[in-house]
Amino acid sequence: MSTITSELKKGALVNLIGVIGKMAAPTFLIVVNRLYGAEVFGIYITTNIAIEIIIAFLTSGFKDGALIFVSKFSSDSDGAKQLYQALSNSFAWSIGLSLLTLIGFFWFGEFFLSIFYEENFSNYLVIMFQFMIFSIPLMAFERIVLAATQGLKIMKYDALNNGWLRPLSLLIFSILFWYIDSSFTGLALAYLSTQLLLFIISLVIFSKELSWKKLFTACKNFEINKELVGFAIPQNINMTLNRFITGIDILMLPLFGFGPKIIGFYGAGTMLIREIRSIKLIFSSAFSPHIVRLHHKGEFNELSKHFSSTSSWIATLSIPTILLMAIFKDWLLIIISPDFNISSSFMFFLLPIPYLYCSFSLAGNVVAMTGHSKLILLNSITVASLNFLFNYLLIPKFGLQGAALSSSIAMFILVSLELIEARYVASTVLRVKDIYRPHLVGLLCLFIIFITQMFFPSFSKTLEWQILMSMIIVGLFLILRTNKKLLST
Repeated sequence: MSTITSELKKGALVNLIGVIGKMAAPTFLIVVNRLYGAEVFGIYITTNIAIEIIIAFLTSGFKDGALIFVSKFSSDSDGAKQLYQALSNSFAWSIGLSLLTLIGFFWFGEFFLSIFYEENFSNYLVIMFQFMIFSIPLMAFERIVLAATQGLKIMKYDALNNGWLRPLSLLIFSILFWYIDSSFTGLALAYLSTQLLLFIISLVIFSKELSWKKLFTACKNFEINKELVGFAIPQNINMTLNRFITGIDILMLPLFGFGPKIIGFYGAGTMLIREIRSIKLIFSSAFSPHIVRLHHKGEFNELSKHFSSTSSWIATLSIPTILLMAIFKDWLLIIISPDFNISSSFMFFLLPIPYLYCSFSLAGNVVAMTGHSKLILLNSITVASLNFLFNYLLIPKFGLQGAALSSSIAMFILVSLELIEARYVASTVLRVKDIYRPHLVGLLCLFIIFITQMFFPSFSKTLEWQILMSMIIVGLFLILRTNKKLLST
């Protein structure tokens, strides 16, 4: 076993522990919908997506830049100056822009929201924003600290913060604040309290793994790092558009007359689907530092090898999870909210998103980590524009199904572009012979589900059928992973 494979598995194991902690996220969905109601949750998820888009715009490029510079210079005895110069730039730009965003919201936020949404909806959003907006500079600091530790190949802190503490804290605070205020304000304060806790923990992490003295020295002798800024600004815009691509459906539904309750139901479905994407993060966070090093050394064949094997691992875990989600979707939505009273068919149109993301979007990490931020920015501009157009055309005609289908089409276009660029720009190839087996078995499982639903429609709606199908899927994939003749990655 190669050193890189061993390190990838160790890093992935740490990240897996973090993803297990994220099991609190579905619990959060259940608790919030049952305590606060689907209407409050609908406003919350709309605000949350907007906050994530803003934080992506302010920090994503600087976060990735911090990871890249720390990866490059942490092993260099003479690299401390460049390392902390990059960190000082990352902190200064992202936190400074965050503070400007706070000022801008309190001057223009209410007016801006009233332009796009009807009065009642925008008033609810303002209530949420006036508390949740304060989390942005806290999140900016935390994300850069975690990226820096990943650059040091320390994965446990990201797993701890994002895998365990964030979902668990949000769950606990949402329950505590419900006793104080069961309205929009209580949930907004729970969100802000969570970010404040994580900010404090990130201060401790920085103190343990990095040097405040060296950071302050770099800040005192501050110089604009043109290489970092040149990478970060287009990457910021790219990741903003990337988040916009995956959240525009929820942001646009209110524009076409869908109320908070319906958006809450749809949002619960999208959050369930989105949790599947965490499977990719188990491996991609551990893989990113190796992308930088292998590409920098010109070891393209080795990079392609690990790119393909890692993609195969991700697909092997994500495909059965997606199929299980398809089988149990109705039960899951009812558990989240007993008041769920709309068709869950929109979930089928959302499922291609985690499939494409988990199976192929590691190519986007390759393109980004090899410094081609301007190229992936062009991808995001193109796909975001198309996704906006798809939603504009399909939501009025098909409702929730149209919103879900628009996002799936956009994801297909995005991963297609990233795969092409990984091959021809970053000289990194996704080898079909190394990845096809989990997809083939997934197709077989899908065929079995389809046949039973077609010929035994009444039975296929029962819990007995759902349990039987889940056992078949899990069994096939256990065989797939343990039999080297069927799958050798």
